[in-house]
Amino acid sequence: MNTKINPEIAYLLGALRDATADVRKGKNYEIKIAQKETEWLRLLQKLFKKNFGFRGNITKHVNGTEILRLSGKAIVQNILEISEMKIPQELWNTPTIIRKQPPEIQKDYLRGFFDAEGGLPKDPKNAKQKYLSFSQKNREPLEFLRGVLIKQNFNPTNITFCGNVWEFRLTRKKDLVNFNKTIGSWHKDRKRRLKILCNGITFP
Repeated sequence: MNTKINPEIAYLLGALRDATADVRKGKNYEIKIAQKETEWLRLLQKLFKKNFGFRGNITKHVNGTEILRLSGKAIVQNILEISEMKIPQELWNTPTIIRKQPPEIQKDYLRGFFDAEGGLPKDPKNAKQKYLSFSQKNREPLEFLRGVLIKQNFNPTNITFCGNVWEFRLTRKKDLVNFNKTIGSWHKDRKRRLKILCNGITFP
């Protein structure tokens, strides 16, 4: 496998943390990403088309969410090989190809991960606590992300087990502002809330 990947593929590998795979050999090959933010799914479509030659289809779900479906043996196997996706997700570690990348590409992966699974206050303007959070059922991916952030001079909290998942946060003012400036988000709603969160931060 070629160990060189571009920022868009790195971002997609992070975004896939919000995906599920349905693979039944000889019968079905499908990767699904469900979101309420349709615009983000359309962005992913463009990135998959550009980098993998297949954009997939977006369909509506009964609960109001929309689902990006990538179907077909060749495309699904290619993505599964690169991402090393495991089901259930608690068995899925950081892809080897990401571990081999330089820090700048690893930041693109981190951005995709944040856009898929990251957390921040729903109402950042009036939030009593300002934070960014990263959570997963598998601890290893969080250890990797935390290490990437530390190398970039961030000060994340320790990883703790809370609500049946592992989690760490960024809570320092300078870290929140720095995250918005140097990593940011490609997800419309998270980008909006992140900007509001940082606009409300003042330094002594």
